[in-house]
Amino acid sequence: MRKLVVLCAVLAMPACSAFVGDGPSNDTIKNSSGLMVTEASQIVADNFELISPTARTVDVSSVKLGNGCRTDPHTLKSYGPPWTPSYQEVERNPPQEYIDKALANLEAMTARGFARQEGIPGDDPASRVYRDARGFAVYSIRDKTVLGEVDFTLFSSSPCATA
Repeated sequence: MRKLVVLCAVLAMPACSAFVGDGPSNDTIKNSSGLMVTEASQIVADNFELISPTARTVDVSSVKLGNGCRTDPHTLKSYGPPWTPSYQEVERNPPQEYIDKALANLEAMTARGFARQEGIPGDDPASRVYRDARGFAVYSIRDKTVLGEVDFTLFSSSPCATA
């Protein structure tokens, strides 16, 4: 689980790390990428459907707003708007075929402009991150629970998007 938290922090930093202190405002995002939460949430859902090893539809309303892109300099907590919409699912003790299919689907995202990121924490070969030029990311992480069970997480996220 700790690896997942570290990985989430690693993924969120490139999107917002240039904005220490207050961070980008809604207007900043509107004037730069123009990415809106509604559009970003749909892309997050679509990307998750593409990496999922089982055919499924992700309801856009189940995409979470995610972390805020702004940082409160007094508490160092993130807040929004703008936000980084995200969606994730965790499969407990999945069969190897499930993992293999998910990894193949992640690799297939390279045909859609995603590139595998190097330097991801941990040494499990099933933990991978892919990011596209706009900052959308998809990833998997395999982690052991304290009871020795395996959690396999699939995640899709957006760069900062305005409300």
